Amino acid sequence: MRKLNIEEIKHLIVGATILGVGGGGSPEFGLKILSKDLEEGRELRISNFNELDPKSYIATPYFAGSIPPPGVKRERKEFTPKVMVKALKLLEEQINSRISAVIATEIGGGNTAVALHLGAVLGLPLVDGDHAGRSVPELVHSTYYINGIPLTPSIIATADGDYVVFKDYSSIQSYENIVRAIAAQAMGTVFVLDSPVKVEVASKVAVKGSITRAIKLGEVVENARSSGEDVASVVAEELNGYIIMRGKVSKHDLREKAGFLIGNTYIEGIGEFEGKNLRIWVKNENIIAWINDAPIVLPPDLIILIGEDGYGVVNSKIRIGMKISVIAAPGPNEWKTPKGLEVVGPKHFGFNYEYKPVKELVEEVLK
Repeated sequence: MRKLNIEEIKHLIVGATILGVGGGGSPEFGLKILSKDLEEGRELRISNFNELDPKSYIATPYFAGSIPPPGVKRERKEFTPKVMVKALKLLEEQINSRISAVIATEIGGGNTAVALHLGAVLGLPLVDGDHAGRSVPELVHSTYYINGIPLTPSIIATADGDYVVFKDYSSIQSYENIVRAIAAQAMGTVFVLDSPVKVEVASKVAVKGSITRAIKLGEVVENARSSGEDVASVVAEELNGYIIMRGKVSKHDLREKAGFLIGNTYIEGIGEFEGKNLRIWVKNENIIAWINDAPIVLPPDLIILIGEDGYGVVNSKIRIGMKISVIAAPGPNEWKTPKGLEVVGPKHFGFNYEYKPVKELVEEVLK
């Protein structure tokens, strides 16, 4: 069992934001709630699966909803610990068992922090793993789902303390639609607690080691920043990736549609990339990228934006003229099975491409 201190928390948020590929919630919010936990004497603990009773249950807490378009400020009600604790008690009533730990739904600066925060409030550890190994836009993008594990029963809560008990769904898309419809009526965001499964099941289907991976990545970034190294190059090396663009944001058409932030970000190359243009298609997260109309990154591989300050850029903070380094890196192997690609590959998002690993595409496009 590992107890995190303030420096490790900062590293977690920095690394998780980078692996959040433009989404995953607000890193500022994540750092704020975890710093407050430490100030108030709560323990932020990370546990390996083998440290838990395999017959005990773990659950997945997260926020669901859209992120605001760049330049738009949305007033958001604060979710108090009381609201989240009651949601957990309601879920325990549904499964007639206690929850012994929590697991993150994805790796991102906000949603990973939420899971760790709820664990701290309840005195429970966060398991070193998650459902995706990166940030993803839809509830179907869960390694639980592709392994046949239902996400219900679940509890959906608003900041005001309204609770919906969701016992089962006809399809995961129906579940997604209902959760987002509730979020739309609740100032854009709801708190969800779902996927109650036994530890022995979760250990077989989750992306393991993703929390410690994010902490290590954040530490690498902070070391690079303090020593004056080029952070993008260091991150690319750490993730076995490639710098595919250095440039500035020329325009974007990111808009909120059907509960998601959807659109494109356009980056004009500068320096060695002058004459090249990068387009990134966004659905909350960075999903697909093209250079001069040739695809160079396809999902589930990672498209990471690093700002001049050396930190990952979330899509709600994109600004015209912003200087950006773009990294392409391999995504989690768990998504590269036939079932995984069916759920998170290019065709799922409406693009008629067969998945190709980022290494092949980079060699083809930037040769």
